[in-house]
Amino acid sequence: MFIQGHSPATAERPRGHVGHLLCRSPGARPLPDPLAHLAKGFSVLLSRTTRIGTLVAAALISLGALTACGGNAPSGSQADSGTWAKSAGTIVFGATPDQAGSDSNNKPLEDYIAKTTGYKVEYYPTSDYTALIAAAVAGKVDMITSGALQYVMAVNKGAKLTPVAATLTSPKVQDPGYYSEAIVPAGSPITTLADAKGKKVCFVDPNSTSGFLFGLYQLHQAGLDVNSSGTDANGNPTFNDFTAYFAGAHDKSEQTVASKQCDVGFAEDTVVDPAVAKGEVTVIGKEYVPGGPLAISTTLPADAQAKLTAALQGASLDAIKASGVPLTEGFTEGYFGAQKEDASYYKSITDLCTSIPAAKCSK
Repeated sequence: MFIQGHSPATAERPRGHVGHLLCRSPGARPLPDPLAHLAKGFSVLLSRTTRIGTLVAAALISLGALTACGGNAPSGSQADSGTWAKSAGTIVFGATPDQAGSDSNNKPLEDYIAKTTGYKVEYYPTSDYTALIAAAVAGKVDMITSGALQYVMAVNKGAKLTPVAATLTSPKVQDPGYYSEAIVPAGSPITTLADAKGKKVCFVDPNSTSGFLFGLYQLHQAGLDVNSSGTDANGNPTFNDFTAYFAGAHDKSEQTVASKQCDVGFAEDTVVDPAVAKGEVTVIGKEYVPGGPLAISTTLPADAQAKLTAALQGASLDAIKASGVPLTEGFTEGYFGAQKEDASYYKSITDLCTSIPAAKCSK
């Protein structure tokens, strides 16, 4: 999730002997040992005692050379002890198109990260949740903004990610959580989810948190069988108690229900509430969902992780605006800041993945 609307790894620089750390190009002839060279030049002129002093001075010269080299090509330092999705100094920002136009809706946050950290930020668009999870597992992104379920699924599949913040869903809230809402077309005779049995039910995506996992949970609570009976031609799960349709995005799920192509549907509250105000749909159920994480790669160098964490945890609208980054209408309609969170905040998602096998999100 978003922002509500959502590589070749660089190998660690090898660490070698002291000669490797001196400033020389690959393939160049080895430089003479500075200690031996200086000692030989002065030994005929100096006493044994003086020569000892010279050797110490030469050692300091050697250390100075190492320091000078380190300024341009650090090796073995904390700054180098990690990998980047694309190249050093570039943060690859992964997201999914939860709503139409969400690619451009992320731009102010990307620009803020770049301005705050000093790194270049590149957007990595994905067509759906599955593609984002695959990119995270393959190490093609350095951070993601997503729904809680996508984060949990990615980690369960081996992605090296940790959440550092969760996005807020309204300027009026301090809790990053939101609601998965069950909806029906305005004027529908369906008033409870128990009435969804035998009906066509709209979901967002099989990997959606509020648009599928918590939808199944609500249907289960209403007494429907949510165990998958098989898969359709697209590989999506099928069910005995209802016909599942996957719309692809939250706004599309709402629109499909509003147009009565589905009898019941699920979408996040930031999409549903405006539709209710317009008289398009009616809410017949809701369930609290942990807010979407801003998660970063744990394979990044430690200093990059620290800078990125500080940027994301401090990414309030006021801070972004004060930085001079232009705010777009699409951004301010869906992004309201972030709150510091960690992996423990998403334990309920992990537990739900275990109890609802059809979600296929457990380890």
